[in-house]
Amino acid sequence: MSKWKVLIADDEFIIRDGIRTFVNWADFHMEVVAEAEDGEEAVEQALANEVDVVLIDLNMPIMNGITAMKKIKEKRPDCRMVVISGYDDFRYAQEAIRLQVEDYLLKPVDPDQLAGILTELMKQLEREREEEQFFQQASVQVEKNQLHLRNRFFQDWLSSNLSETEVLHQLQFFRLPTALPHSLLVLKWQEGEIDQQFMKEENHQALAEDLQKNVEAKLQDYTYAIYSEKSQWMTIFLWEQMSEQVVVEIENVILEELGQHLFGYLTTISAVDVTTIYHQAKQSLNQRVKSSPLVKDALAYIREHYQDPHLTLEEVANILHVSSVYLSKTIKQELGVSYVQILTKMRLQAAKDLLKTTDYNIREIAEQVGYDSQHYFSTAFRKAVGVTPKQFKQQV
Repeated sequence: MSKWKVLIADDEFIIRDGIRTFVNWADFHMEVVAEAEDGEEAVEQALANEVDVVLIDLNMPIMNGITAMKKIKEKRPDCRMVVISGYDDFRYAQEAIRLQVEDYLLKPVDPDQLAGILTELMKQLEREREEEQFFQQASVQVEKNQLHLRNRFFQDWLSSNLSETEVLHQLQFFRLPTALPHSLLVLKWQEGEIDQQFMKEENHQALAEDLQKNVEAKLQDYTYAIYSEKSQWMTIFLWEQMSEQVVVEIENVILEELGQHLFGYLTTISAVDVTTIYHQAKQSLNQRVKSSPLVKDALAYIREHYQDPHLTLEEVANILHVSSVYLSKTIKQELGVSYVQILTKMRLQAAKDLLKTTDYNIREIAEQVGYDSQHYFSTAFRKAVGVTPKQFKQQV
C-alpha cells in the first residue's frame, strides 16, 4: 500500500527540519515528499507531487499560507491541511476553518499533539481509500452485470413492482432518458418454425442475437432500450415517435435476412400504467401470431397500405386470391373484429401519434392516415376517441 504524501511549508528551515525529523512518519504510513519556504513554492510542490497532507505556516513570504491553501484546494480538494503558525489571531483561525483545515497548531508545536492529529488523518485517509476501492469494485461488478440488471429493472417495471419515482431513478442510473417512454414496441417471433425444431440451444441464442442486431440497425435513429425476455419475446421502449411503417420494415428485414417470421405491435404509452399497455400488446400479438396465414397476410397488407384512402376489402382479397366474403368472415372469426374496424383503428392510432408529435393541421393529418375527407376523419375520430381531433391535440 502506497504511503500518504506530505508537504511541509514554512519559511524557517529550523521549523521544517524539526517537524520532518522528530516525527516517525512511517508510523502514520506517511512520507515527506517535499518542503517549501514560501507560499508560491508550496503551491507548486503540492501540485507537482500530488500530496495528500500539507503542514503549512500562515506567515510566509511571496504568498501567505491562507492564499496558498486556497490555490491548493482548488486543484486538490481532498488534500488535508494542518496549519502550524505563530499566529494566534482569531481572524486567521476563522479563515483557516473556512478552508476546512484539519487542525490548527501554534508554535512551538507539541509533538504529541501533532502525532494525535496525524493519527486521525491516517484513519480518515485509509477509510476513504477503502471506500473508494469498494466503490470501484462495486462499479466493476455493476458494469459487468449491467445487461442483467437492466433486464431485471424492465421486468420489475412491467410487473408493476416499482413506483414512478423508482422508475425515474433507475432510468437515470442506466443512463436512459429520465422521462416515461413515448411508445412500446413488442416483438414476437414465430414459434415452431421448421428450421427451429432442429436447432440446438446455442443456435437459438445465436438467432436471438442476430435478430436483435437487425432490429437495432433499424432503430439507430431512435432513443430506445431493449428488454429481452426468454423465449420469443422482445420489448423495446422508445422515447420518440416511430411510425407503423418502421415496424413493417423490421418485420420484412428479419424475414429476408434470417428467414424468421417476426410480428410487431407498436403502442403509445399514454399513462404511467405501462404494465396494462404491455400485456394488451402481448395479447394482441399472440392473437395475431396464432391466426391463419390468410389473416396474417391480410393484416400485413393493411398495415402497409392503410394510408391509401382507396384501400378496400375487395383489393386485399384480390391480392390474396380469395373472395372478399370469405376474407371478411375469416377475419371476423379469428380476430373478433371486422376489416373496417381494423383499418379504422390503424388510421386513428396513426392520427393520434401525429396530433401529439407534429404541427400538421387536421386536414393534413387526415390525408396522411388515409382519409380523403376531413369531415369524415373528424367524425370517425370523435366516435372512437370521444373528442374531436382539435380537442385531442389541445389536451396533449
